[in-house]
Amino acid sequence: MTKTSARITTFLFIALVLVLGALSLRPLFGYKAKTGLSPVNGELARHLESHYDDQFPAKDLGTNLWAAINYTLFDEGRQGVVVGQDEWLFTDEEIYPASRDGEVVNRNLHRVQQIADHLLAEGIPLVVLVVPAKARIYSEKLGSTRPEPVMASLYEAFQQSLAQAGIPAPELKPALEQAQRHGEPVFLRTDTHWTPAGANLFAKGAAEYIRARFNGLSWGEKTFVTSIGQPEEHRGDLLNYIPVDPAFSEYGPAPDQLIPRITRADGDDQADADALFGDDSTSTVLVGTSYSANELWDFPGALRKHLGRDLINVAEEGDGPIVPMVSYLSSSDFRDQPPQLVIWEFPERYLAQPLESGKAVAWFRQADNMLTAQADSHSETNP
Repeated sequence: MTKTSARITTFLFIALVLVLGALSLRPLFGYKAKTGLSPVNGELARHLESHYDDQFPAKDLGTNLWAAINYTLFDEGRQGVVVGQDEWLFTDEEIYPASRDGEVVNRNLHRVQQIADHLLAEGIPLVVLVVPAKARIYSEKLGSTRPEPVMASLYEAFQQSLAQAGIPAPELKPALEQAQRHGEPVFLRTDTHWTPAGANLFAKGAAEYIRARFNGLSWGEKTFVTSIGQPEEHRGDLLNYIPVDPAFSEYGPAPDQLIPRITRADGDDQADADALFGDDSTSTVLVGTSYSANELWDFPGALRKHLGRDLINVAEEGDGPIVPMVSYLSSSDFRDQPPQLVIWEFPERYLAQPLESGKAVAWFRQADNMLTAQADSHSETNP
């Protein structure tokens, strides 16, 4: 921030405090207490406080006003969002690494390898679907902001690591880039996530790759039908970092227009789909993040449709891609009903975020110990 903008900010802040201070006295004028309220036990104070909050929600008004000033004058929001051009918003997790520890990415790449090895030891293949960052697909909307080098190289580093490790991972970024260049919205303007159309495009490419790669599996031809609804207003998750509502909503980014999709098994195929879902020998499991867990995007439905078979969705919101995977592998569902194939939806930005779950870290430590023990046992039997 320049000296001029800093001075303007200081002046506006002082003005805001003075205005709010003056306005805060208004609810006290004309206040009439209910009869019978005792000032001794606090009844009168609580009634006055309730009246004051109802008449003058100063905190909300101040928050809304300051957010409107920051966004309108300086193209800024709260920490967590990067304001781009044309009201495009980006999570700062796609721009800046969450930690300056240079080994975070390598540790997470190693963890992905451990997951794949664990599944292969059980005879279960893994497919990793790397979701490219919105800031990568819509880089022209970032304006002067540029992702730090580690984030800029993250997608290619991830794909190369998966290829070197022999872990199946389709290259799906070009399809999203091409659709974006042709004007099809594949990510939402005010949300971290993709549009239902973008999710469908991603699912189509993933399904084509999976069916070709695992053509030995008994792929079904179940019919799923997608219903496309009318456009509806969608306030994306990134608008939480520009809290101009409700007082100054016209000074913030406009909400998105989301075209909802719902995909379900078609008519008589519902019974067959339910039977397939319960068939342990042919089950497919989807693990992932809010890109898969949130029904708004219809990604699991699109994947079912393009695969021609049902799948079990164990994706979770709010914990990244690694924690839900560890939770699933540690569950009785995995032990008692091992799947035929595991599909792992993995947004690239999480590769640069430290794993904070103690339970998950312990799982990987145990996996390392088991691998070391197996290696020692192999060396003793094969001197």
